[in-house]
Amino acid sequence: MWFRLNFPLITLLSILALGTAQQTASPSIVFISPEQIKDTGDRVTLNCSIANVKNYIVGWQKSNRDRTKESNIISLGVQLAVTEDRFALNFTKENNTANYVLEIHDIVNTDAGLYECQIQVNSTSKITKTVELQVRHPPILLENQHSNIITKAEGEDAVLVCRAEGYPRPTITWKREYSAILPIGGQTIAGNELKLNGLRREDRGTYYCLADNGVGKPDTKAITLEVEFAPVISVPRPKVAQAIDYDIELVCVVQAFPAPSISWFRNGNQMHNGGAYSISQTGSPDDVTTSVVKIHSVAPEHFGDYICKASNKVGQAEARVNLFEQSVPNINFSGLKWSNGAPASNVLLGHCFIVAITLLLVTLL
Repeated sequence: MWFRLNFPLITLLSILALGTAQQTASPSIVFISPEQIKDTGDRVTLNCSIANVKNYIVGWQKSNRDRTKESNIISLGVQLAVTEDRFALNFTKENNTANYVLEIHDIVNTDAGLYECQIQVNSTSKITKTVELQVRHPPILLENQHSNIITKAEGEDAVLVCRAEGYPRPTITWKREYSAILPIGGQTIAGNELKLNGLRREDRGTYYCLADNGVGKPDTKAITLEVEFAPVISVPRPKVAQAIDYDIELVCVVQAFPAPSISWFRNGNQMHNGGAYSISQTGSPDDVTTSVVKIHSVAPEHFGDYICKASNKVGQAEARVNLFEQSVPNINFSGLKWSNGAPASNVLLGHCFIVAITLLLVTLL
């Protein structure tokens, strides 16, 4: 009997308690859209459903997976914080649940990222859930923090780095110019970094990193590797012969990086342009410089040793060229002097003709 008399009272108390609990219940995110994968130009809808929203402020915020500390506010409450017409925010409320629906039209690459639905509980805490939007797009190689020219000394190590954005995640492949063999072997290697240990001068040149993810065209970037090394001198003709009164050239070929300073010395003294000497230098690929001393109308005092010296910040080297006398002009030298309006080669032919006639007369006698 007591139970029956008090049952309506218990029911009423239960209803009041439930109502009080609902009034004091904290807000919560009961649903957020799953990961979205779209193509550029598509449209996406991101939904965030809030229970017990009351007067709490709800907003959308975007950040990048690789730079989560950098974020942009998309909406605050029922108002958009961005000015682009591609964005829209729809707000609906049913019973005790509020829906904040973010729509993005004509998706572009930069729309990809983490979209976070936030409930600002107080000044120090918030409730969040995140949905990621992936946008399929061709790879884009990111700019390096350092220059695309790397300079190292011979024997040092080098690391070439390339990183790319894109979806699906791009793979990066390395190769050398003209498909040359890589210092570590093979023509290609995969990975964000190309590590080269104990550099040699032969390793210098242009390296390419290629990013590909099967969407659109691959992206390619060139990185120039410069290897500093001391001069190496080669002399095509260590001994050069010439007749008196004829011109001759002494050649010294220097390979070095950085570009060397080249000087010629005679009897311990540095030679300069002027008088019987003309000195010239010509650069060519592969860090090769050719230095030439042209001697006009060779005289007896010109015979002897000539020293070619080359130096740069890494080191120095020298080589010797010996000029000696011979009676017959050196016809292998293209700069033979002209005599009386006729090339010296014609004079030589005249000498040969006289010698031939003399031999013929001796034979007949």
